[in-house]
Amino acid sequence: MLRNTGPLVGWWIWVVFAVAGVVQTAVSAHDYFSIEVIAGLLTVTGVAYATGLRPVVIADSNGILVRNPLRDHVIRWGALNGVYLRDSVELSCARRAPLKDKTIYCWALYSGRRRRQRAEQFGWRSRIQQASRPVAHTVEPTALIAADLGRRSTYAHDAGAPAAILESDWAWLPIALIAVPAAAVLALVLAA
Repeated sequence: MLRNTGPLVGWWIWVVFAVAGVVQTAVSAHDYFSIEVIAGLLTVTGVAYATGLRPVVIADSNGILVRNPLRDHVIRWGALNGVYLRDSVELSCARRAPLKDKTIYCWALYSGRRRRQRAEQFGWRSRIQQASRPVAHTVEPTALIAADLGRRSTYAHDAGAPAAILESDWAWLPIALIAVPAAAVLALVLAA
């Protein structure tokens, strides 16, 4: 499983905050507004789950599974036409004719430009400061992952991976975890 740790840490911080908020609201207040607050906390928890905990990239011998907040993408090696590193790892995938290739953005492998520039700058500064001893070049982890996925794709294509197309589906659990409490908030606000 491939993912950045920042969103995962953010998810667990939010869970602690949300649980404390629900307990505090449920214990101290027993009115209509407290129900609205709890429904609001549940809505934000659904968004935090979809954007913080759920995104992951899983690569195996068959291809890549990309779980984004609301969609799942299965990309067999034969469907992968390119791996690019921009603000995230981007995968160019084949689709049925006459459709053009689709780019899948991996939420789990976000790599901001500033973060990449800092990694490169830190590596350069380290070489200057420690010129007397060899220093390994600092490479941003997402760049290493993108390079590895590219190598695995090239290897699979060279080994004769069968042609395939992108398979995408909606992720109904995070959609429900966001939509149901949001609908409850809306109903509660309109009923007040």
